[in-house]
Amino acid sequence: MVQKRKAGDSEDSHCSKKAREDDIPVELRLKNAVTPFWNVPYEEQLKRKEADVHKFLVKLAKEIEKVNKSLIPKLQKNRKENNFQCCPLAPIKASPCIEAYRNKCEFTIGKHLYTKEKTVGFRLNSYKEGSMSVAEPDDCVNISSVMLKAVKSFQDYVRLSKLDVYNPENHSGYWRQLTVRTSNNSDVLLIAVMHPQTLTEAELEEEKQKLKEYYEVGPGSQCGVTSVYFQLFSKKTSNEEILPLTHLMGKKCLEETLLGMKFQISPEAFFQINVPATEILYSMVADFVGTSSSLSVLDICCGTGTISLCLAKSGAKVIGIEMCPEAVENAQLNARQNGLENVDFICGKAEDVIVAAINKCEESNIVAVVDPPRAGLHQKVLKVIRATSKIKKLIYIACNPNAAFSNFVDLCRKTSNNYKGCPFYPVQAAVVDMFPYTPHKELVLILERDETIKG
Repeated sequence: MVQKRKAGDSEDSHCSKKAREDDIPVELRLKNAVTPFWNVPYEEQLKRKEADVHKFLVKLAKEIEKVNKSLIPKLQKNRKENNFQCCPLAPIKASPCIEAYRNKCEFTIGKHLYTKEKTVGFRLNSYKEGSMSVAEPDDCVNISSVMLKAVKSFQDYVRLSKLDVYNPENHSGYWRQLTVRTSNNSDVLLIAVMHPQTLTEAELEEEKQKLKEYYEVGPGSQCGVTSVYFQLFSKKTSNEEILPLTHLMGKKCLEETLLGMKFQISPEAFFQINVPATEILYSMVADFVGTSSSLSVLDICCGTGTISLCLAKSGAKVIGIEMCPEAVENAQLNARQNGLENVDFICGKAEDVIVAAINKCEESNIVAVVDPPRAGLHQKVLKVIRATSKIKKLIYIACNPNAAFSNFVDLCRKTSNNYKGCPFYPVQAAVVDMFPYTPHKELVLILERDETIKG
């Protein structure tokens, strides 16, 4: 009876929540979903984010004490001096640009909540919450007018198309997603993604040609798009292969300028989404790394080589690791174009090639810089870093600190057969606001190894 009542209460709560949401205008619902801090003054946003990181560092201190008793004296001293945190926290760095800062967005192609028109924008809620409706991103403060113009042009194309939008509930329809990437050098790159369903090769080629002509000589030619790619996507499970991109027109890469250097970026390569704030972040990382003739830097998950080249420019000898072949090609080209010879790149999954990369470091003192995906570092990579005594300092950049929490704890665990090598401990934290009007932020945690701590 109690369980039934609880289930009924849950259903009533869900229904009342949905009823309340239905009373909110679509434009406001979208702002709440995409930029939940849209009505919060920027100084207050920064205070909230810094407070979040403070709580995170307090929690981390408690957890490290549990897994490594030998670090308690250091942690107790740090907690006493830093308001219960495991290490000092520098004041948050604000983003120089707080509006229209995103240079990449992935837009869903679906049906508008009320008009049921084909729409390119963002989902009002997650699919898990039962929402498949899409709203146009006109009022999203983090999107530029250039990007919005590109979205509108593709929406016009989709509305003229005889092919319907993809329905994730029953897997019918065709048009799925539009990725838009822009650069501070006036590049606008589109990746149009569709489900082929039962279209023949001839029909798919016809659709590609239509899209190409639309942006070369049709209405789309007036919206500043410099590159168009096409991709088929029909996978339903994570182990299915994703088909490669097809280049339809224009330039094959974007060009971005960062800290006075030019970077070529292939369509699927990672690049930070807020360039002005990234310049602050990477300058900070360079300061933390320092410069020394006896120093090598291992840049793990290096993407197109942005951090690697910024550090190489400061005089460090750098080896970058990246699993995306196109990104490695970009990185090598970027190094040549910027006249930097003290940097090398290895292509492969970090967990597979990190040992080879470490063996290429001739110096006895290695600083590792890691900027992994949201999920954090692969356990194999983390354990190799722990076991490599040459790595004296680790600079960990986390766009999702909570997801990286277990990584931080494992780096500090006491020495064991599973976690070899002397443990690291946190010595400094910093945070950069890369994502204004959202709760997200970029945490930089510096960890050092103390050979006197046997763990």
